[in-house]
Amino acid sequence: MTDIETREDILCIMRKFYDKLLADDSINFFFTKVTAVDQHLEAHFEILATFWEQSLFLKGGYFNNMFSIHKEVHDKQTFTKAHYDTWLQHFNSTIDEHFSGNYAEQMKTQALSMATIMQIKFQ
Repeated sequence: MTDIETREDILCIMRKFYDKLLADDSINFFFTKVTAVDQHLEAHFEILATFWEQSLFLKGGYFNNMFSIHKEVHDKQTFTKAHYDTWLQHFNSTIDEHFSGNYAEQMKTQALSMATIMQIKFQ
């Protein structure tokens, strides 16, 4: 397996990750009922790819506030520890199924950090 190297690699991860999220009844309602993310997935994937390109490859271009966006969702429907755990499990397994290397590990570590910060801040 190769490491994550390109925007296309990130888009591959996002598509396969969201396939898992949308198939999981314990969490899919955040994307289908609380928000309408499922109605514009490709546009959402492009935003996520820009975020991760900036985070992993220092490319720049992401100007949204990821925490405030998720706080708005949390205020509509509370994220529980189980939701974070499910999200991370699907995220990590998606990466592990397709990539290995420094960027793959960095992406998983940063996702864990973001989830941990959200759990603390959104209490």
